[in-house]
Amino acid sequence: MKLRMLLIGVLLALFATDVMAQVPATWLGSWKLNLAKSKYNPGPPPKSQLDKNEAVEGALKYTSDRVSADGKATRHEYTAKLDGKDYPYIGFPGESTISITKVNNDAMEWAIKKGGGVVMSGRTVYSPDGKSRTMTWKATNPQGQKFEGATVFEKE
Repeated sequence: MKLRMLLIGVLLALFATDVMAQVPATWLGSWKLNLAKSKYNPGPPPKSQLDKNEAVEGALKYTSDRVSADGKATRHEYTAKLDGKDYPYIGFPGESTISITKVNNDAMEWAIKKGGGVVMSGRTVYSPDGKSRTMTWKATNPQGQKFEGATVFEKE
């Protein structure tokens, strides 16, 4: 009986460690967009954006509340493992997916797809102290216009 309890404890500890290994602790929490440090080409930038990252069952759960330049509030969300596979992306216009690949404990690369084609891709880099993150990205809208930017978020 004691051996069984010990084995269960070890397995639970390994599972918990694996979940945290997938999503580094510095990535988790609430992140507020710093408009003064961010660049949008072309603009205009949103009025505000607040993101929340959580570790859920070995995956990254992302929720983003944005207010666009014209004052429209939107919510974007997904839960995705960091394995490069496609997962549903809710709130991105049309039926979309996202794939995320963990580069290391400070960075990830991601791609948002519609109809199998990439419409937006980028890299997110977290500061070693866990206080900020920078997303560099490129996108193409349905009319073929190109967009790019570097958005800086600060941990709340």
